[in-house]
Amino acid sequence: MSKDKVELFDQDGRSRGFYSGRNRLNELTGKEWVYWSKSVINRPYPPSLQHRLRSRHGGQKPPELCADLIRLFTKGGGRVLDPFAGVGGTLLGAALCGRQALGIELNPEWVRIYRRVCALEGLAEQRLECGDSRDKLRELAAEGLRFDLLLTDVPYWQMDKARRSTGAFKRVGEAQRPRRASKLQAFNDREPRSKEEWLEGLQAVFAAAISLLEPRAYLAVFIGDMYHGGRLHFLSADLAAALQDLGLVLKANLIWYDVSKSLHVYGYQYEFIPSMIHQSILVLRK
Repeated sequence: MSKDKVELFDQDGRSRGFYSGRNRLNELTGKEWVYWSKSVINRPYPPSLQHRLRSRHGGQKPPELCADLIRLFTKGGGRVLDPFAGVGGTLLGAALCGRQALGIELNPEWVRIYRRVCALEGLAEQRLECGDSRDKLRELAAEGLRFDLLLTDVPYWQMDKARRSTGAFKRVGEAQRPRRASKLQAFNDREPRSKEEWLEGLQAVFAAAISLLEPRAYLAVFIGDMYHGGRLHFLSADLAAALQDLGLVLKANLIWYDVSKSLHVYGYQYEFIPSMIHQSILVLRK
């Protein structure tokens, strides 16, 4: 066996496999690296860390999934940036795996929820700035901060305007479910009117964020495709193209199969419309 390899064990004494000192990206063993090289993530992530409270945000992501992605793209002590922090899935994930993270979120309600979750779970708060990402990123650049990974879930174009079967197929006696607050307050006080405007807004944020990343750092970006106006929109492809226009290199499209996702009834008896139970995680490199 090569002298630069050492066998690692988990807390229960089970072998994690062999770690190579030549690993420049992360602290995974070879066996763990192979597992996370799969193009589809189907690991279940049960509700945790005040899931009900965090679910007030329509796009919250499992902190454990964020932690897995952070472990994949950083070493211990790595710094993670999230310019669309929401209720802090990235920040909570960083705390779970011993990394530092900094988030930016425009909506003060989501900031309050993140801080409430930390208090209830006894977790130290990561730095979460409340404000417009474009302004805050310039301030962070002036501080000279640098990050090893950008992990974020972007606000979706038109997602909250899409019609859903929220009442027609509810159980008898069940109250109508209220719509969640919009996730689209990402750039200013109004929602992007067109897909082009949405992409331009995202490009502006990512352009500012890229300058804060270390050379050859990775970006992992959650994005889901959607139906709007009677057709499917490949938002993942649209966003990938927009980010590549900034000089980023597209490395992978990981599919997160959300096994906890509820099925919705769309187009029943008149048109085929799939119930989306997956999202893309675009992986790019500076």
